[in-house]
Amino acid sequence: MGRVGKFTVGEHKLETPLILPVINPNSDLIPAKEIGEIGFKAVITNSYIICRNEGLREEALSKGVHRLIGFDGAVMTDSGSYQLSRYGEVEITPDEIVEFQEAIGSDIGVILDIPTPPEVSRARAERELAETLTRAKAAVPLRKKMLLAGTVQGSTHLDLREESAREMAKLDFDLYPIGGVVPLMESYRFADLVRVILHSKKYIPADKPVHLFGAGHPMMFALAAALGCDIFDSAAYFLYARDGRYITSTGTLKLGEMNYLPCQCPICSSHSLGEMKSSDDRVKLLALHNLHATLQEIKTVKEAILGGGLWELVEQRCRAHPRLLGALRVLGEYPLENCEPLSRPGAFFYTGSESLLRPGVKRHLARINRIQTTAKNLVLTLHSQKIPDKSGFGSNEEYHVCTVSPVFGVMPSEIEEVYPLTQHLYPETLDRCQTAMIKREARRYASGFERVFVDESLRSLGVEGEDASGIDVEMSTEVKVQALGDYQFGAGAGEVLFKGCRGRYARNGRLRQIFDGDTLVATVRATDGILIPSLEGARRLLKLPQPKNRVVVEDFEVCKYIMEGRSVFAKFITSCDPEIVPGSEVIVVDGDGGLVGWGRATLDGRELLAFKVGVGVKTRGSLSGDSDVNVE
Repeated sequence: MGRVGKFTVGEHKLETPLILPVINPNSDLIPAKEIGEIGFKAVITNSYIICRNEGLREEALSKGVHRLIGFDGAVMTDSGSYQLSRYGEVEITPDEIVEFQEAIGSDIGVILDIPTPPEVSRARAERELAETLTRAKAAVPLRKKMLLAGTVQGSTHLDLREESAREMAKLDFDLYPIGGVVPLMESYRFADLVRVILHSKKYIPADKPVHLFGAGHPMMFALAAALGCDIFDSAAYFLYARDGRYITSTGTLKLGEMNYLPCQCPICSSHSLGEMKSSDDRVKLLALHNLHATLQEIKTVKEAILGGGLWELVEQRCRAHPRLLGALRVLGEYPLENCEPLSRPGAFFYTGSESLLRPGVKRHLARINRIQTTAKNLVLTLHSQKIPDKSGFGSNEEYHVCTVSPVFGVMPSEIEEVYPLTQHLYPETLDRCQTAMIKREARRYASGFERVFVDESLRSLGVEGEDASGIDVEMSTEVKVQALGDYQFGAGAGEVLFKGCRGRYARNGRLRQIFDGDTLVATVRATDGILIPSLEGARRLLKLPQPKNRVVVEDFEVCKYIMEGRSVFAKFITSCDPEIVPGSEVIVVDGDGGLVGWGRATLDGRELLAFKVGVGVKTRGSLSGDSDVNVE
């Protein structure tokens, strides 16, 4: 779910994940201009505080909020909801505060919602949610130039969170904060926070940014990004500094108890620990360090998303605190497989039992059930992390040969070169969870076979079966390619695509292309083992039942461009297979079901229907067949 996105706010082009430092209009501890010079592209300030102070109000109305705080980037303004939650009332109406935010030139305004705290009675949560929705509906017509945020509420009543998101989505806000969660973060109730976010996200439009209100500590950015949050705001940098606390990516240290400065930001590299402790500007120096540490973690999260290592980073960060680790385990209870890209750069690193809960593992365990085999005999061997032997040992019509991995469970030999099965690493000494997984998955998978043969390594781990020593089975290419088709495109797809086909192998023994006679049907991408259909392969995918692997474009003129090999923009997609994941190979069809193109989906099925900008499918070639197929 983690994503790096572009968010246009007026003339400002922002990139998410995005952190908004909180600017206190009554404080000049760190001027907003200096915050911008550090590298922050947007900030958030409180329009209610500005409105209630006559001097600030008049200056903001005459000069605008940007000149008031001295910041030329994007400015978001809060509406006073925090003051409402703290003091129980605010001296302004919901409509007045929205109009005031517009009047002072805010780039992003926020409705005056009611931030219902955790664990309140259902009756109170329902009452306050109803009032928030009433205010939201009234606020929408007041929006002119500024973007408007509609906050999702509902306390810890998860069904109310879903209801709130559904109703807010109908109003088409520009972004959707998840509110009322600061008490959960302050009390380290991260497991409850995960539940609130996921149930709120369920109905928030996929093409709109999600703002996790009040999330300002770097230790949770990776987890929040993995949950699909795009924007954070931080008052922690100066609140912690006033209390002598030094922010790191894994927690907070008390400056007075520190022995070293573990950071190389401009502040820490130009001051000794003693100088920071004794300086009259100690609070400002700490606040500046905290800002640098906060921005650095945002950059780290972005790099992890684009580099394919977000889950590894999440697992590292969540080990910084037991409550975060508990939250990660709760995250593993939710079905997120459709949000996980089909392939990522880099290997899958097992870092602990929580790795077994990742969407990629769950997806594999579900997809192996798609593979259709005629074999009555199952051969199980323990997975090895050494370079696999390509001597030809593998499944055929009589024997179904599989390795058993302590991360992915049963891995049929036919698909062992598919990412991440061939690219996963784990400690040589297995932990109890891995051993239990080997036993559980081997037993489950073996239940469908007449005879089960098991090698000695697995038998020593408690996997039951006949002795597999001496069994030497040669891989059948037709069995292999049909299993690849089933695994990637769905049960039965392998036979539709590859019945009677032959393969061409590279010198290293890996399958590279699949032919029917002299006609290329698919290429196996070398980097991750994914099948890339040719034009003939795309035509064969049409034989699968609708809506399997389909993206539908009904506009006739757009279809003509797609047939020439042009990419498919998401705004033209009218329906699609809901099981499409980012990186899926799909066929593009017109309203009558006729083939107009094929290629790689850049978004999941829900996002393909939600996004109105950007490419939804990168096509592989033209229907004329006079151009080479792009297999990247």
